[in-house]
Parts: sequence; C-alpha cells; structure tokens
Amino acid sequence: MKTLIVALVFLCGSLPVFSQGFTFTRTSPAIVVSNDTTDSEIVSYGLLQVPSGTLNIRIIRTIENLSTGWDTLGTAMCNYQNCFSNTTDSVTAPYGTATSDDTLSFHFYCYAVPPYVYVPGAGSITIRAELVSNPSQFIEQSFGAATSGFIGIQQISSIVKEFKLSQNYPNPFNPTTKINFSIPKSDYVSLRVYDMLGREVKVLVNGPLTAGEYETDFDAKGLSSGMYYYSLRSGDYVDVKKMVLVK
Repeated sequence: MKTLIVALVFLCGSLPVFSQGFTFTRTSPAIVVSNDTTDSEIVSYGLLQVPSGTLNIRIIRTIENLSTGWDTLGTAMCNYQNCFSNTTDSVTAPYGTATSDDTLSFHFYCYAVPPYVYVPGAGSITIRAELVSNPSQFIEQSFGAATSGFIGIQQISSIVKEFKLSQNYPNPFNPTTKINFSIPKSDYVSLRVYDMLGREVKVLVNGPLTAGEYETDFDAKGLSSGMYYYSLRSGDYVDVKKMVLVK
C-alpha cells in the first residue's frame, strides 16, 4: 500500500483547454509525491468534463519521459472506472451524464525494485484526450513530476471561498508537522519557515498553485528545539503563525 506523504518541487496550474464538446484540464498541483521506506509514487490529477450529454473519449499516453531508475514501473493512468497497469497506453470510457466522477489521475513510480533505492529526479507525460467518434477533436495536457526529498504538498480540495492559513498539527511537534492553507484563486504562493531571529530555515512552497486547500509537511530534522514562524503569501494576502519544535 502506498502511504501518501507528499513532496513539492515545482507546481504549475492549468487554464482550461476546450475542444468540441468537452474540456480537459489539470486540477491539482502538477507534482504530488507519496513515499515511504518501501514504495513511492507521484500523482498528478486532471479533470475531463462534458458539459451536456455523454461522449466516448479515449485517454492516450502519447509521451513518457522519466528519470533513470523510475522506469521499473513507469507510469499508470486511472479514471472513474479503474486504475490500469503501467503497460496500458489507451483507455476509452463514456464521460458526461453517465459518469459519477470525471477525475483522472496519472501516477509516476520513482522507486526501483528491492531494495527500493530512492531515486531523485524528474519526469513528464503527455496525455491526449480525443473523441472516439472524431479523433481529430482532441486536447493534450502535460503532467510533470519531480522529487527532491520528503517535504511536500498535497491538494485536499479544489473549492475554497477564502484565504486561510491554519495552525500546524501536531503542535508542539518532533520532528514533523503538517500545515494546511487555502487560496481561493490561482496565484503565486510562498510558504516559508523562519526562526526566532527572522532567518529563513525552509521553503515549503514557492510557485504557482491553482485555487484550493492544500496540506504540506514540514520536517524539522536538523533544527534546534524552539519557536518557529511560518508565513503564507499569495497576492496581497499575508499571514504568519507560530509553531514549537520540541526534541
């Protein structure tokens, strides 16, 4: 079982792209990592919507570029029906009024076979969504993935009404804690941790995010016990909260 502990390296939102009768967008941070001592994956999410009626749409993995060591399992696709093997490059299903969930997910596997050596790096796939009845009507989206340690971010919800920076939990903590925040619109987001002297000790988020609620992990390994501050900036919004590291 894959334990979802997420990692952030670079996050990129997506504007809707339109084709005749449907839309295909990225709806989460472009990079979401889960990992533990035995397994690791990166998950990117997309949304395929048909405004009216029902259309049969084929999802095709057209390009796969992965870091060396990631290709033991490669990548895999999931839709509302099922998750498919890494050897499945094309999936066809009806979308629209006949479906209960239009969410798609694309999984990158970045641990090798036993002894599960952690393999940092980056990768990407290009996904084409095309009408089965008319393949010339299609939309392509690229989904990226990268790893640089175990600090990260995960989108919890894509619908929020206001900016919010929540108190970390647990607090006090040793050595890891979670921080939740919400942004009501797509914007550049900065989430940073400072010590009592105002010195920056960790950058948790630094890049564009789509609207939503997010959860990020802060690992204070190597830092001394004491009080720290974390600051969220997005557009004109700024908020700061305290947290206590106890070792």
